[in-house]
Amino acid sequence: MNERSSLCGAVVGAWSAFERATALSSHITPSIPILFFGDLDAYQQSGTRILTVGLNPSFHEFSMDSPFQHFPLAKGISASEPDRYLDTLSAYFGADPYRSWFSAFELTLNGLGASYYEGQPSTSLHTDICSPVATNPTWNGLDRKTRMTLEADGVPLWHTLLKALQPHVVVLSIAKPHESRIKFKALSEREVVHVFDRTKTGALRKYPITVSARWYEIGGEPSLLVFAPAAQTPLGKLSNPQKERAGRMVLEVFRNGL
Repeated sequence: MNERSSLCGAVVGAWSAFERATALSSHITPSIPILFFGDLDAYQQSGTRILTVGLNPSFHEFSMDSPFQHFPLAKGISASEPDRYLDTLSAYFGADPYRSWFSAFELTLNGLGASYYEGQPSTSLHTDICSPVATNPTWNGLDRKTRMTLEADGVPLWHTLLKALQPHVVVLSIAKPHESRIKFKALSEREVVHVFDRTKTGALRKYPITVSARWYEIGGEPSLLVFAPAAQTPLGKLSNPQKERAGRMVLEVFRNGL
């Protein structure tokens, strides 16, 4: 596994995207670009490297009253301090994370034997496929021109980041149209991991929830990308036990290999 030096290009790209976004009315000031959320060193040392994926950071990460509450090391930081920047991102889940949003992914990670926090065999990071720039409103509330501007930097940056991070498993909870942004080489057909056809009360769902997976080549190695339907929160259409069960079933698919 490459060390921090492998992220040099991605760090530069994140700050460049951030600077270009300052002209947008949706840009939040003060804030920083968020290349990833989570403990980078612990992730790199994990036996199974697992990432989660959303669209772009929430404006809740930088409140007006206390803009760096979630990133206490970020005050006064600049693009000329890459190591301090990575330390700032790595400290996120040990400080005051946006738990109400990340808790939904956390349950699925636990099923995979992973967590954003300490206590599991693997430590995960969260990434965003569309942009590292936090916006107000959130992604779905942005106009088309703004989204295209952010994506022009953000999507290539996400691919660069993943090549550096070399994940074994990537869990995406995004709307289906966003899946077309994935440009990695596919190594397999898409397969159904599980269909959740019942609610938490046991009633049949009108629209069953399908979790699927496909192997891709990332950084010269096979990675399992997992797709779950989007909602207001990650995997939000599944009950908490179902989220954890999905993680356990994905782990089985990963262990079976390509």
